[in-house]
Amino acid sequence: MAKKAATNKNIPESYNKITKSVVTKDLEVESVKKYLRKWTQTTKGRTTKEYFPDVSERLKMKLQQIQNFTAIVSGHGKTRDNLHRFKIMEEPTCPCGKGDQTTDHIIYACERLTKERDRLKKTAIRTNKWPINKRDFIIRHYTEFTNFIN
Repeated sequence: MAKKAATNKNIPESYNKITKSVVTKDLEVESVKKYLRKWTQTTKGRTTKEYFPDVSERLKMKLQQIQNFTAIVSGHGKTRDNLHRFKIMEEPTCPCGKGDQTTDHIIYACERLTKERDRLKKTAIRTNKWPINKRDFIIRHYTEFTNFIN
């Protein structure tokens, strides 16, 4: 009877014996797939996508939720450029006078952060050229990058 039932294609499948953990894992996998589709289709989050072009990679990482880190990778920090955009500041110019104070300016160019940037460069140059891309800050130099940000 078991062979007959196993080969009979007219018998509906029954899943009433699936464990809760299997269902939970399947829902998690489907949720991640849905999120990945939306992540690749949206035009929003441009700054964050420079740090995390592949969200599935980010989901595997254990990152501390630090306010400064989130502000930098989302592009929504208290930079003069961002505050100027919301009409909180009159000028977006960095106090160093060498351009608008954007997150890119802070990371790669601001003269007021030369010492801190040099420490970050020392660790980055061991494995890459400077300037490195933003994804590499997270993948290869997360600790040094968060120290720089803080």
